[in-house]
Amino acid sequence: MAAIIFFIAAAMVSLTNTESRFSTNEPANYSEGWRITGYFTPIETDYDSGKKTEVDVVGVGKMSLDSDFVKVIFDNEVGFGEGWGKTRFGWYLGNYSDSWHKSSDPLDANNSPLRQNSIAVDNKLIPNNSIVTIPGLPGDYGKKQFIANDVGVSVHGKHIDIYTGEGKEAQREMYRVTFEDETHDLQRVCFEPPNGKP
Repeated sequence: MAAIIFFIAAAMVSLTNTESRFSTNEPANYSEGWRITGYFTPIETDYDSGKKTEVDVVGVGKMSLDSDFVKVIFDNEVGFGEGWGKTRFGWYLGNYSDSWHKSSDPLDANNSPLRQNSIAVDNKLIPNNSIVTIPGLPGDYGKKQFIANDVGVSVHGKHIDIYTGEGKEAQREMYRVTFEDETHDLQRVCFEPPNGKP
């Protein structure tokens, strides 16, 4: 009889702990020591270098665009950039698979529109579509739930890149969320995989 009572009590404690974790939406996995950076979508009309760069856009042909704008999207010298930019024509230009592409939205790695809660992660550490929180970030960023729906050429290991939106204000926010050097502490990251299992 005592064994049965003990078993029932243990089961109730286990159930209470499970309900508590999921009722507070507390992520299953925690990890310290993460570099946090940001990325944004540049807008061509914000740039006026006085120089033009010609790019060959798949399905469109050759286009002449502001050189600084093109370099922010993808810098051939370093092999990466912001990924997408909004042209003066209103559509978006992206560079992937060694080609320039046109889209009606800036896209994530799953070919879905980027959102301001999108983040790029290394899927070896954080599964695709996980919900991620970074409590140590400033202001509302520390309360926000991000979705890990993007990857990046320069995102490896304990590194998260936060999408901050479009234009110059988004570029300023990009610097605000960057925590990766000796002047900014590395961050604690919490995440819940999409299937809800640790």
